[in-house]
Amino acid sequence: MLCHLRLFATAFPCLFFATSLAVAGEWPKDYVVQENSESPNGRYGVLVLSHDAAVENDSEESDVYLADVKAHTALGTIDKVDYFEHQNHRDLEVFWAPDSNYCVVESDGRYGMDRVVVLDIKDSKFVQTEIDEPIQKSLDGAMKKESHDSEMAGDVSVNFRLGDDRKIKVRATSQNNPKQFDDVKTYYALFQGTYDLAAKKWTVTDVRSITSEQDDALTAGYQPPDFKNITYATDEDRARSLDEQMNSVYKAAKFVLPPARFAKVKQEQTEWLKRRDATPAVKAQCELIEKRIRDLQDVLW
Repeated sequence: MLCHLRLFATAFPCLFFATSLAVAGEWPKDYVVQENSESPNGRYGVLVLSHDAAVENDSEESDVYLADVKAHTALGTIDKVDYFEHQNHRDLEVFWAPDSNYCVVESDGRYGMDRVVVLDIKDSKFVQTEIDEPIQKSLDGAMKKESHDSEMAGDVSVNFRLGDDRKIKVRATSQNNPKQFDDVKTYYALFQGTYDLAAKKWTVTDVRSITSEQDDALTAGYQPPDFKNITYATDEDRARSLDEQMNSVYKAAKFVLPPARFAKVKQEQTEWLKRRDATPAVKAQCELIEKRIRDLQDVLW
């Protein structure tokens, strides 16, 4: 769908992943299952040191484990990932394949991606593969080219979609000025790629420089929407907010898609707007907009 950029896929063939095997062991003391880290089938989860134990031991770094939750067994440590429960300025997210056979563990620092590891699980063992380096290198390369600065590097925000086909879709944006200092020129970049877990290799579909406006639209386009945990004073306020979200995702689609593909999306959007405007109840309109946001986001992937 998008033009291929071979530079980063071929320049560092030996740097794109590192693989290791971890084996089962006892459940570590004072460790808990990280929030929202359990697999869809409920068998696996990621263990982190509890916040109370971390404070008591004055911990700055703590190992992270993959565990068989049902068997109450730790399967092994996750390489180069450290985190404890509710750690300040840090985060740890786990993204699971629908069949629970593999997952992506993302460790975030203050401003974004720090480490990304794929865990390929076989009963009581798992193989882990680091995939953050090519994402970072590709984005930094695009920003270096745009800025003409060989030292340019950015902070990365990354999103994943995992399928039963063992292919991991990755969408990431980067910028060099997270604090938005007025005296620093800000550069932005976009990475879109697919990691084939079975073949242990990347397919890089697009790496490019982007603008601030495009970065905002893509951020809205790639992040899963939270429709349930946001409250509004009125249905009209909710509709206006949802409409703004939809317009951002639509702009992202306009930027990412080839002209012929976007022309079809534009036609679909025109027809959809007619249906929405013909719906009298604002609450029903909101439901239509929520579904349209999800549909437009699917187009981006």
